[in-house]
Amino acid sequence: MIVATLDSIFNQKLEDKTISYEVIVVDDGSTDNTREIIEKTFLDKNSTKFEPRSSHLRYFQKDNEERSAARNFGISKAKGNYILFFDSDDFMQSHHLQTLYTAIKKNPKAQFLTTKFEFEAKVNGESKIFPSHISHLKEGFYDYKLILEGSYFGTLVCFDRKLIETEEGLKPFPTEFNICEDWIFLFRNLYTHKIPIYVIDKTTITVNDHPNRSMADNQKVILARLEATTFLENELSLSDAELKILKGHSYQFCAVHSYIDKNRKQAFDFWKKMVSYLGYTKNTIILGIKILIGKNFVEKLK
Repeated sequence: MIVATLDSIFNQKLEDKTISYEVIVVDDGSTDNTREIIEKTFLDKNSTKFEPRSSHLRYFQKDNEERSAARNFGISKAKGNYILFFDSDDFMQSHHLQTLYTAIKKNPKAQFLTTKFEFEAKVNGESKIFPSHISHLKEGFYDYKLILEGSYFGTLVCFDRKLIETEEGLKPFPTEFNICEDWIFLFRNLYTHKIPIYVIDKTTITVNDHPNRSMADNQKVILARLEATTFLENELSLSDAELKILKGHSYQFCAVHSYIDKNRKQAFDFWKKMVSYLGYTKNTIILGIKILIGKNFVEKLK
């Protein structure tokens, strides 16, 4: 899948031919033939995929320390004015970099930017495209309060490297987390630097929603979300109202994943905690009903 991902990056359509970009591949201790594949496919001049832009690819192999350390390592090696992250199983649509570049030119004060994304998943053996949970957001600036509810953007963000050189410095990915690390990274930086993120109202990324994604293990995800919530609560000076939103939506998140995991008792326990913070709303009541009747019964009704 790494070849298809890199193909999508090298196939970017840029209106201004003077725009240049580098591609840093961080191999975090893989045990397969990733290095051989990349070198033969993109760096060998005899390869059909070799082209001038391939010379911008830099490959680093390091001991396995998981994704947070790998991303911090990539940041340390980056030379560009703006840095963005990309997972090895996702795909850039051909206008992604141009879209970011245009937005940066129009909003030079924007230090964090993101576009919208969609999911691609197999349904009954066929690939289907689904909109993401941020498809409703209007274009514009949003501060950290938007992500009190959770990780809206994952790691699909772009930031100005000038943040690294500020007095506060760029807050790195927390190496003790490898789930919810993206949420902590963005939250801490928006909060610490008192800056918003600029959301571009264009879908430019396709996320491959496969069974091996880190979000597929519901119990691991639940534990990570609870630990990340505690981490943010302890590290940042959030108001009581903000903590109410943070905790309420984290318990909602855990209730949903417990429900998906068909653990009704656990789901109901989280639901009760959620209601203590968020109260009885249309969404919390619907979730409560679904938990009470169980996922198996809901699936039979479909």
